[in-house]
Amino acid sequence: MTSSTPPLDHPAERLAGLSGRHERLWGLVGGVVGSLVGAGSFAVSWLVPGVTLGQLSGSPYPSFFARRTMIALDYYFLALVIVGLAFLGSAVLVLRTGRYPRSDGFGTVLLGAILSALGGVVLFLRVWAMAHG
Repeated sequence: MTSSTPPLDHPAERLAGLSGRHERLWGLVGGVVGSLVGAGSFAVSWLVPGVTLGQLSGSPYPSFFARRTMIALDYYFLALVIVGLAFLGSAVLVLRTGRYPRSDGFGTVLLGAILSALGGVVLFLRVWAMAHG
């Protein structure tokens, strides 16, 4: 018995699900969010009580990272991880329901992964500094 219906499994076209306009939009969104995160990180670390601008750099970490109390920087980077996870969660919806899932999904996943990784690395470095400093 041969069926006249085509098989359900077939490769997608090379450009299926891509949109140049959406790619540019995600590039712009990523640039704006990255700039805001960078400026926010500097502002929050500068607002840590008792820290001068000269103490914001150090090797292997700034000296105020070894403080054993919660500081504004901890809350900021925890919020950054949560926002990144929200982008990653919304990527699932975009990938399943979006009109251009490859463009929108890639932008959402990339932004969420960068924000989550950045927040996680700084929080890990802070915990490591508290344990060893």
